[in-house]
Amino acid sequence: MRNILKFINQNKPKLREFDPTTIQRIKEGAYLIKIISETEVAARKCHFYAGNATDQEIADFFNKEAQLLTNAKYKLQEYYESMTKE
Repeated sequence: MRNILKFINQNKPKLREFDPTTIQRIKEGAYLIKIISETEVAARKCHFYAGNATDQEIADFFNKEAQLLTNAKYKLQEYYESMTKE
């Protein structure tokens, strides 16, 4: 039975182990993607609250926060793209 399984698995690609640096980069990339998506959600919520605000000062505050979050998202995306190009 063991010989049959070895024969079947012979043509399958072998997985190699990643070095610790590569593993860390993969984890950082996954974490960064999560942060980017959460930042997008927060910016959309700020735009929503700004649209619902009756006081113009509060609407301006939420719009400014949304702009800051959007700028942060772009910076994080640039960093992620630079990570993946290395």
